[in-house]
Amino acid sequence: MSQTPHPHDPYGTEPGTPSPQASEPGSPTSDPALHPHDPFAYDDSTRQNPASQQAPAGDPYAASAASGATAHSAQSPYGAPHAAPAGDGPDEPAPGTKGVYDGPLSGQPLSRSDSRMWGMFSQLAVVLGHVVSWGFLGWVGPLIIFLMHKDRDRFVRFHSAEALNGAIAVVIAQIVLTILVTIITVFTFGFGSVLYPLVGLPALLQLIFSILGAVKANQGEYWAYPINLRLVK
Repeated sequence: MSQTPHPHDPYGTEPGTPSPQASEPGSPTSDPALHPHDPFAYDDSTRQNPASQQAPAGDPYAASAASGATAHSAQSPYGAPHAAPAGDGPDEPAPGTKGVYDGPLSGQPLSRSDSRMWGMFSQLAVVLGHVVSWGFLGWVGPLIIFLMHKDRDRFVRFHSAEALNGAIAVVIAQIVLTILVTIITVFTFGFGSVLYPLVGLPALLQLIFSILGAVKANQGEYWAYPINLRLVK
């Protein structure tokens, strides 16, 4: 006995039974609920433009990209063309520190380690100059370092200028003391010659200052001499 076809089912299937075409895996009209284990089943209602899709909330790569965009859009305090790069130069000087150059720098910035090294060398060069010439050539080393890095690093410029100014002050003080002691010696018929060791006192004082300055520079600190002439900045 043949079964009468359903009036709305031309294929003769039972009412409520999905057609083979509708249940075929991967069909765009298939219902995911009917195929819970079918990876190809999907719903057209969830389809959208890939460009409008948002990254999952827990995606670390999306969060990293977003934070990178925010960082680039924010203005960096070191974005000025003449300023030192972020995190490269030593710490800022304390308010009221004397002898700090606040103008623009046009050269290639130094790294933090190189900045400290050259700042320390500029102070130690004074020590070498005093030992070799008893204070008269203590300005040579700081002057060379100052000319090399004055447009590249504010920290090196500060320490080399501080050492250079101290060495210049020592030379001036020694010349003045030499003239005074000589005059005293002449008027005292030679007895004033015992005062000549005082001529080396300014060099000894700056020798102490330069050693302290070298230690401070190695620690990344701006340290100004308690007494200095500061002709160069």
